[in-house]
Amino acid sequence: LLRMNAANLQLAEQLVNAQYVRQGAQVRHARESLLASLLAQRRMPEVGWDETSIELLLHELAGMDSNNFPGNTGVGEREGRLLC
Repeated sequence: LLRMNAANLQLAEQLVNAQYVRQGAQVRHARESLLASLLAQRRMPEVGWDETSIELLLHELAGMDSNNFPGNTGVGEREGRLLC
């Protein structure tokens, strides 16, 4: 998955105002903290998440699916049946 790590944030500051980059990094960190809390507590949060946080979670989970690896071509049971 694409990440806005320290190196990418520094590069982004060359494109837009550094204050905007810092604000974006803070928002991303807050959403990552929601995920960390969800995983640590292993239960639904007391306060519901906003739509963007839910979409980010789903995107992160989908990105870890082996069917979505760049350059990966799935050859599983269904694909094997088509070849027979």
